[in-house]
Amino acid sequence: MEVVELKVRLHCKACEKAVRKSLLKINGVKCVEIDMTSSKITVLGYVDRKAVVKAIHKTGRKAETWRPSSSSSAARKRDEYFSPRLPKGFSCIIPRWGYQKV
Repeated sequence: MEVVELKVRLHCKACEKAVRKSLLKINGVKCVEIDMTSSKITVLGYVDRKAVVKAIHKTGRKAETWRPSSSSSAARKRDEYFSPRLPKGFSCIIPRWGYQKV
């Protein structure tokens, strides 16, 4: 299981939806978390980092390696409330349109 964290500038909900939809199409992606305030995208699954970056580039956005800031006390406080089965600090929210019918 791989956790890929990238910095991607998103301007609106339409940008967020386009990137999320593109990432959920990748085989092996289990979950996508997008934090618009910090421009951070976290992808959880059995995926290659290059495939994630390529999917983001296809939506017309630039992806950079995520570098955490020094003021992460709010993030640490938030981490206490998430599922112990996911990596620390990761909440999995997949919108209804992100599910694939089998």
